[in-house]
Amino acid sequence: MPAPLYRNDKNHRLTVLLSLALAAAVVFFTAGFPVLAEYVYARGIARLLSGLLSSLTNWAAVSFYELTAVFLILGVPALFIAVIALLLKKSFARVKLYLYRLTCAALIALTVFGLVYAPLYNRLPVTETLAISDAAVTDEQVYHAAEYYVDRLNEASGKLSRDGQGAVLPPHSFSETAELINSGFIGLGDGYFAEYDVRPKQVALSVPMSYLGITGIYFPFTAEANVNVNIPSYELPFTMAHEIAHARGVSRENEANIVAFAVCLYSSDAYLNYSALMSAAARTLNSLPDDDFAELRSRLKPEIIAEYALAARHYERYDGVIDKISSFFNNLFLKANGIVSGTASYGETVRALVSMYEKLSN
Repeated sequence: MPAPLYRNDKNHRLTVLLSLALAAAVVFFTAGFPVLAEYVYARGIARLLSGLLSSLTNWAAVSFYELTAVFLILGVPALFIAVIALLLKKSFARVKLYLYRLTCAALIALTVFGLVYAPLYNRLPVTETLAISDAAVTDEQVYHAAEYYVDRLNEASGKLSRDGQGAVLPPHSFSETAELINSGFIGLGDGYFAEYDVRPKQVALSVPMSYLGITGIYFPFTAEANVNVNIPSYELPFTMAHEIAHARGVSRENEANIVAFAVCLYSSDAYLNYSALMSAAARTLNSLPDDDFAELRSRLKPEIIAEYALAARHYERYDGVIDKISSFFNNLFLKANGIVSGTASYGETVRALVSMYEKLSN
C-alpha cells in the first residue's frame, strides 16, 4: 500500500504545480495585451480584487506590508537553516515537501500579482487620460515652465509656516493630507483611476526604510500605500500622492509621478501645491543650460534654497544609500557654482511638467 500512495501523492503534487504554473502563465499572457490589460484587468479584475483587499486592510493603522517584510526577513533565514538541518539528517522527503510547499506559495503569489498589479504595466498611457502632451519640448519651453514653477513656488512658500530649522510645517495631519489627496482624484481621468479612497500607512520602520533608499512603497498583495515618514516635511504630500496613484491603478513609476504632480498642482491647497512645486521647479531647473539655471535659481526665495539644502543634508545622513535623491537636491545649489552640470535631455516627467505648465498658465 505505501508505494501506490506515494506515487499518487507524487502525481498529485505534480498536477498541482503544473496547474498553478499554467494559471500564472495564462494570467501574464493575457495581461500582455493592452486592451485586455486596460478593460478586463485594470478596470475590472484588478480593481475589484484590490478594492476588496483595501477594505480588509484599511481598518488597521499597522502596515501589513511591514509585518510581511519582517516575517520574510526572519522567516527566510529560519527556513534555510531548517532545510540545511534536514539535509544533514538525510530527511530528504521532508525537504522535498518544504520545497513543494514553497514553490506552490511562490506560484500562488505570482498569480495574485498577475491579477492585481502586473497588467497595470500594460495600460493605456496615463498622459492620454490626463490630456498631457508627451511631445518633444524645446529649451525655450522648458525655460518658461521652470520660470512659472519658480514664481508659483515663491508664492506658495509665503502661505506656509516654518520651524526653527527652516522646514515647512505641515498645516494638516497625515490623515487630513490623505483626504485632500484622495479628493484630488475625483473627476480626474474619466474612470481611469479606482474610485475607492486609499488610506496610506505611516511606516513604523521609516529610518531603516531610508537606509534602503525607499520613500514610499505600494504593496499590491495587501493593497496598501506605505509612506516613509522620515522624509523632509514638504515631500510628504507628493510622496503620498505617488503611492496613492499606485493604489488607484498606476504601476509605472514615472506615470505615478505625473499623477502626483497633477493631483498636487491642480489642488487649491497651498501645502499640496508647495510639495509638488518644490519637485517641479527642481526638475525643470535641473534640465536647463547653466546660464538659464543660474538666472532662475537666483529668483528663488532664500528660505526655499535653504530648504533644498536642508533636504540634501537629510539624505546625506544615510551615507550614499540614496545617492540619486541626494544628488538631485545637491544639483540645485552645486550647479550654481559650476560643480555639477544639468542634463541636456528631457525625460517624460519634464515633458509632462511643460504640458501642465501650459495648461495651468492659460
